[in-house]
Amino acid sequence: MDSAHQYDVFLSYAWEDIALAVRFQEELEARGLTVFRDVTGMRDYDDIPEVIRAAIDGSRTLVALYTPSFPESQYCRWELHTALTRAFRLPGRTRRVMAVVRGMRFSQVLPGRLTCLRLPPVAAGLDEIADSVHRTVTGMDGHRFGDAPEPPEPSWYPVPAVGSQDFRGRLPELWRTRDALDGDDGAGNDAPSVVFLVGGGGIGKTMLAEQYGRLFAADHPGGVFVVRAFGSHPDSARDPERVRVLVEDQIRAIAERLGLTESGAPAARARAALNAHLVAMDQPYLWIVDDLPAGVGTEVLRALIAPTARGKTLVTSRHAAPGGQGVRVDVGELDELDAVALLTSRRPAAPGGERQAARSLAKALGGHPLALAVSAELVALPDVGGFQGLLESFAEPGPDVLESAGRLGVELPTAHATSICATLLRGTDRLAAAGRTVVLLASLLAPAPLSPELLTEILVASGEDGGRAAQLVRDGLAEAGRLALARTAGGGSWSFHALIGRVVRLADYEDVPRERARRAAVAVLGKRLAGPATGEGRARTAEALPHVRMVAGAPVDQDDRHLVNEAGRVHTEAGDPAAGLALFRELHAACHTALGGGDLTTLRVLAGLAVAHGLCGEHETALRLKQEAHQGLAALLGARHDDTLTALGNVGVTHFDLGAYESARQVFAQVYRIRAAKDSVQHPETLQALAGVAAAASKGGRHALALRLRGHLLARTGRVLGTRHPRYADALNAMGASAYARGRRAEAADWFDRAHRLCLELYGPEHGDTLDALENALVARGGEEAAGFREVYRRRVDLQGPAHPSTVTTLRHCVLSRRPEAAGTGPGRRLPDLMEPADSFPPGAEPGRVRLDAADMDARIELFEWACAAHEAMADYDEDALVVQLWLAHATALMDQFDDQREVALAIAEDSEAGLLRELGRDHPLTRTATSVHRWIERLVDEAVESR
Repeated sequence: MDSAHQYDVFLSYAWEDIALAVRFQEELEARGLTVFRDVTGMRDYDDIPEVIRAAIDGSRTLVALYTPSFPESQYCRWELHTALTRAFRLPGRTRRVMAVVRGMRFSQVLPGRLTCLRLPPVAAGLDEIADSVHRTVTGMDGHRFGDAPEPPEPSWYPVPAVGSQDFRGRLPELWRTRDALDGDDGAGNDAPSVVFLVGGGGIGKTMLAEQYGRLFAADHPGGVFVVRAFGSHPDSARDPERVRVLVEDQIRAIAERLGLTESGAPAARARAALNAHLVAMDQPYLWIVDDLPAGVGTEVLRALIAPTARGKTLVTSRHAAPGGQGVRVDVGELDELDAVALLTSRRPAAPGGERQAARSLAKALGGHPLALAVSAELVALPDVGGFQGLLESFAEPGPDVLESAGRLGVELPTAHATSICATLLRGTDRLAAAGRTVVLLASLLAPAPLSPELLTEILVASGEDGGRAAQLVRDGLAEAGRLALARTAGGGSWSFHALIGRVVRLADYEDVPRERARRAAVAVLGKRLAGPATGEGRARTAEALPHVRMVAGAPVDQDDRHLVNEAGRVHTEAGDPAAGLALFRELHAACHTALGGGDLTTLRVLAGLAVAHGLCGEHETALRLKQEAHQGLAALLGARHDDTLTALGNVGVTHFDLGAYESARQVFAQVYRIRAAKDSVQHPETLQALAGVAAAASKGGRHALALRLRGHLLARTGRVLGTRHPRYADALNAMGASAYARGRRAEAADWFDRAHRLCLELYGPEHGDTLDALENALVARGGEEAAGFREVYRRRVDLQGPAHPSTVTTLRHCVLSRRPEAAGTGPGRRLPDLMEPADSFPPGAEPGRVRLDAADMDARIELFEWACAAHEAMADYDEDALVVQLWLAHATALMDQFDDQREVALAIAEDSEAGLLRELGRDHPLTRTATSVHRWIERLVDEAVESR
């Protein structure tokens, strides 16, 4: 560090307050402090002299003479926030920056952390204030602002965020955000945990959020999690469900990156695993929701923000928060100092006329960061004419520019829309063929990260040679990046700003025929969705899903409809039926309008829509639509066609869901007879139908018939699919269930043990089917292994969450293991429940198991009463009693008839968690389970309060 520039105090002040600054400097120096004060002053748009930068670097503290003129000065703001940012990374942190307030209230001082310290009274004399500053400075260590280390790079999920050389300024917005998210430095930490960065397209909200995560990495050692909602898609405002679906896909990616779930795990499992990880980690983390669209209500927003209490949520959006939630930080244009700095970052402007032209150009662009970044690249090209040449090109805008500006007027500053659109179009015009091709392809897709492989596949599908297509994409991405039209997005992917895509879509380019490229994209996305949903195939599917609606639009032709249908199927089979339902609804409406209700395609889509309704628990609607689809397919294709039989099997599934087990058995039997005659009794589809017959017979109380049928099913499954197949594990579990129902417990335990061993081989210990088989074995042995049930309960809470029906059944078993007289082991007593055997049903049409309908309220009341009795029987306040207390909290929370029951459950859960924390420590698995249940009950209470 330059020893010539070492000071105790850097005195920052507005030039209008120079007389006050001189007097205060004299007071400080009289007390032996060395003070830097700029004596030259600076005119608007002057560069910040190197001496100013060196003086800040060499100073131990900064004192701001905060008068009404101070925040109006760009230079004062720069000095203040630069010092705050450096001080944040030094011992003592922001206490190194002090404000002396004159002529305004303390509440008007920004950023707010300047008032975290006890400020001298506004009317205090300069001598008193100088004494206070002297005491503070002499008590400070010898570090200077220039000693501040660079911030550590945070841990990013699901992929690292890539810094941008186009980021300039924004220090006031960064500190306003930190004021809202992290009110520390003596001010307490009761600030809201959700902040909205609100601004127009291309204004730099995403870069600002990422810069916040990077600059204040020390505030969130648990990492930075980024989920992108892609709100600039034209359909987003009318489809908030799409936002939730996209976020769930990214939560899957985060859980996979952390090694919490296997590839392709259902969304609910991925979210539960991530929540458990965050609770166990017990560190602050930052949760960024990028580009939240309009139309998202409070319910969807709750599902998008940080899932646990240690998370702080930062949302970027073009629209205010729904319901006025959180704190709003407006992100507007860059001030002229930073705008000129960005504009001249590639080509410095010479003093005089060129400097003036740069200032005029920055003003014409309205301080719009994206347009300024593109302009910075353009003026560096030799034939643009520099700053003056680009400025003059705005004088006579072409028709493309005027049309784009007119249609994007609501997204851009009205007075500058034409200049901004002209700049973005000028940037694409300057691209060579490769760059223009890539930008045009990207404009057809959603503003989600794009891999070079996806773009290459689309080019190949449109007729380009494979090798040349790959090279063209590499060259085009590099060129688009050089002109700031794209940037790397981590993990080898690239990101194109939504505003670039919209401007290009509105322009009239013919280099790559749009419709041919769009059809190629439809084909490629459809192929990806039809591929395997595991391993690398899962990653390819995840990349394809965000682009489906953008590419298909209104699905008017067969390929478009196929693509949307595949997307709906993928979401449904991945455990996200709500997303599938939204897609199938849209597709069915389009098919019905274009083709009519009796068309084969419409009927097939109707069948998918009906299945999605069933998986969402809407069984009456599902039954009506499934019957309609079956009748229509039978009329067109005949009763023996595979599509017709699948539709009939779906009808049986809904009868099963509704508890009409005899009707379900008759339907499955009809499917079985036709399949056996058509395909043979050994065919896998025939075996599926037989499993349905057996399951319905078992549920209907015909246990002898079910056991006999399941014996045939087990033997045939072993011959056809082998004894290491998932369906063979299902058949073993089903055999155990039938033996148990007939009172043959030892035999049932043996079947369940075999099923458990096979599930361990197939899925590992942390899988729902593995836990089902293990729990069934425990039940079959008499339900006396309390420790075994307790371990299964702990795993289910972590894996499936407290509200999952399987977790509730395990809770029941846990409580019963404490009260064996209630388990029904004596004559006339009811046997404990088994986990539902995983009998085979038509693909994607399994009975909806992930739900807890209010119809089971009698069982919930019974569970609550048993939990109370088990808790009353506990004599000591030890670990065992604390776990039983946790079960009581869980059972009480399930009694949601009255709000005060949840409040009582919350108090019990808090007490149990605190006790386990004291007895076992924070990292013990049982403590983490208690924390998960506690947080779940907190969310139930919050939801009840908000719904009042």
